[in-house]
Amino acid sequence: MPSSKLLPLVLALFLAATAAPAAENPTRHATPWTTAPDPGEPLAAPPTPVWDAPPAPALRVGWPVNLQCPSAGYPYTPTLFDADLDGADEIFLTGGHTFGLRGDGTFLPGWPTVEQPYMGYGTNDQKPGPSAADLSGDGDVEILWSERDWYAGSARMWCFNGKNLDGTNLPGFPQEAIEAQSNALDVPFVLGDVDEDGDLEAWGPHTRGNNFIHYRVSAFDHLGTRLITTDVNAAENILSLYFGDVDGNGHAEMFAVSFVTPALKLHVFTAAGGEQAGYPITLHTFSGGYLPFGPPVPVDLDGDGNLEILIGHWDGAGSRVYARHHDGTAVAGYPKAIATSSQLYYIALGDVTGDGRPELVATDNHLTGDNRVFALDLATGALLPGWPVNVVGWPEGFPTVVDVDNDGYQDVCVATDAGDLRAFNRNGQLLAGYPLLMAAPSISGVAAGDIDGDGLFELVAATWNGLVYAWDTTGEALPGRADWPLRNVDPWNTGVYGGSPYAAGVLAAAPRLDELALTVAPNPIRGRAEFAIEGALRPVVIEIVDMQGRIVDRLAPASAGRASWSPGTAANGVYWARLRGGAGEGVKFIVLR
Repeated sequence: MPSSKLLPLVLALFLAATAAPAAENPTRHATPWTTAPDPGEPLAAPPTPVWDAPPAPALRVGWPVNLQCPSAGYPYTPTLFDADLDGADEIFLTGGHTFGLRGDGTFLPGWPTVEQPYMGYGTNDQKPGPSAADLSGDGDVEILWSERDWYAGSARMWCFNGKNLDGTNLPGFPQEAIEAQSNALDVPFVLGDVDEDGDLEAWGPHTRGNNFIHYRVSAFDHLGTRLITTDVNAAENILSLYFGDVDGNGHAEMFAVSFVTPALKLHVFTAAGGEQAGYPITLHTFSGGYLPFGPPVPVDLDGDGNLEILIGHWDGAGSRVYARHHDGTAVAGYPKAIATSSQLYYIALGDVTGDGRPELVATDNHLTGDNRVFALDLATGALLPGWPVNVVGWPEGFPTVVDVDNDGYQDVCVATDAGDLRAFNRNGQLLAGYPLLMAAPSISGVAAGDIDGDGLFELVAATWNGLVYAWDTTGEALPGRADWPLRNVDPWNTGVYGGSPYAAGVLAAAPRLDELALTVAPNPIRGRAEFAIEGALRPVVIEIVDMQGRIVDRLAPASAGRASWSPGTAANGVYWARLRGGAGEGVKFIVLR
């Protein structure tokens, strides 16, 4: 931590070096120091550098990775999660075989799994990705996914699958659905501590038989024991399963939204698989029209501690979003129109404007041939300035909301069946360096995470014939910079925006950087220095910053909080080290001699 003598200086440097660039004047220049200041004297705050154009996103070395898919039409929706707890996310995808990849593009030991090499049929829909968590709190992460019971010759696959990180089967897995070989392709395993025993359970909707009516839900513990199988009405198709405190009683529940013509139903389950008192209820009854490809989105719209359900819908008049409270009553001010002559694809949420409140993000087809991406103010229903934007191909999958250019505002990313990935800023402008090109159509959506532990976001997407791409971005992987990074929001696949138990756990685990002790020895530095971070319960990143605010180097300390740094060609002078990867700021002056 800085000494009390330097604290005002540290604050001034921090405010100057981390201030967001002016919204209306993005092109400014830093003025270099003409003489090196004496580190023993008070220093004036350096100017804040803003480059004419941020570095363009770059395809990572070792990518794309060829999964050797035998055909085309498979989603390979990526889930990113730090499964080995080294500070870098691993990548898990399924499309028949299930794959585990490191950030450098190599396969994890024991992966891919050997199943039927494809799902049994093609699709143009973004199917779910795997779920990942330490189910029992023993420090070992498990990977779970659902597909279907199917075989062709000696190759086969199962509805319910679970692996350890080393690729070995979890106890009891894989498993077929009970009573009949069935289908669990459309809704993921959702993870959550439903019975509040300290361990996570895995709940998954599925069919009875080879059809697409997901009216059954089975739950498993971390030992692979099937705990329950419960049925809703056999005519209802569960669109999605969620985990969160839907009714605001202080306890998270598994709940589902299902559809049986012409109505949407809300089911809230007990830990034993029964319905909570007062459920199921009818959320909304339609007089006609269609649902989008993506399911409804739960979110606490009014800040009262319980969840509302946003419901997309379209018909000949256009597209819109309804909102219902968990008791089925309408939320005031809804429905809100999205567009006329509109076939709605997906809806998602994210704070695009940086005002602390989410905006509605949606994708559609204009019915005149144009595919579009929208961003709307949820309070007024008005389009944000610069939106919608046209995209060349069909924007497959949920839009991803993440700050990829490090301007402090989150951007909207989509992958398309034209084989590209596009990122738009809050004003609807295509970011510099985009679109990013792929060799074939993509229906995977876009996943955002830090796959190399450098403290910056990478973007991951896959083509439907099994090429997986990963690009570096300049966006810092900080809390609050990725509101919708994965298909179902988070690696537990909870599907709840902003208030899931997973999100609460991540927030609680984020270290307070201003409470950590950062030391460096020797200081002044001659040749090599050793950094140490005391008090960090999870990895953070050390940035070496010069007096113009330029990042000279990034260090990813090992799990013990230690990192070595060799200045190389860095000029003699005063630098400061800044911690990234948690809440608050931690800084330390260092001097090169």
